[in-house]
Amino acid sequence: MVDWARDLGMKIKQLDNKEVLSLQPNAPMNIAGAYLYESDAHSTPEIFMKNLKIDLENKGVKFILERKVTGFQKKGSRIINVSTDKEILTADEVVIATGAWSETLLKSLGVNLSVQAGKGYSIDVASDTGISLPAILLESKVAVTPMQGFTRFAGTMEISGINHDILPKRVNAIGKAAQNYYPEVLVSQETLNTVQCGLRPLSPDGIPFIGRHSAVSNLVLATGHSMMGWSLGPATGKLVSELISEKSTSLSLKPFAPERSYGKNI
Repeated sequence: MVDWARDLGMKIKQLDNKEVLSLQPNAPMNIAGAYLYESDAHSTPEIFMKNLKIDLENKGVKFILERKVTGFQKKGSRIINVSTDKEILTADEVVIATGAWSETLLKSLGVNLSVQAGKGYSIDVASDTGISLPAILLESKVAVTPMQGFTRFAGTMEISGINHDILPKRVNAIGKAAQNYYPEVLVSQETLNTVQCGLRPLSPDGIPFIGRHSAVSNLVLATGHSMMGWSLGPATGKLVSELISEKSTSLSLKPFAPERSYGKNI
């Protein structure tokens, strides 16, 4: 992983335990060392999305929230209406960016797309952990992200369909990893009880679906980003806007084609 990342021009340093501690003095770690990816960044999604929504509203974007899409009305190969549980919306272009729910939603349009839900868990520690650097606890497969007002520990990949059932064994494993790697961090039972889960949209080959589908002429798909949605979202949004605006896309969409053959170089 380190070698190919360096080949892409990323700046990576190998650190021992003392060097890690010098970068993050308030959160001693029980490790032999680490790799520092200097180009990495982190954010607090909830705050970013709130501010983004406000900015878009100020620019004239209208949000219709708290709706469940129940179906589509087509005329020929085009979608003309989107039905929700509260109204019918007329549409010139339709973008499906519905994550793990994409496969079910698209069936009514005659579009077959294989997207499985990969459940992950996250625990937010509100007390001051001293953690200032995001990290991947590699052996335990737990991601650590310092956010505004809390530290998030997240992990697991549970393939069990679309549900939000919580398995305590998986939750406890994340809490245990946090305390093993950060001996001075306390993850209380009260904190474990506030665990949340989310469903990542998994494609068969790990590559997102971005582009149009031959079954519907005014449909654009943007789904299947697995665990990389937050990172790939801006680039996907740019490509989708280029498609809808009938511009040349910034890069070839052939590898992301919704009707591609999985596992083959195309």
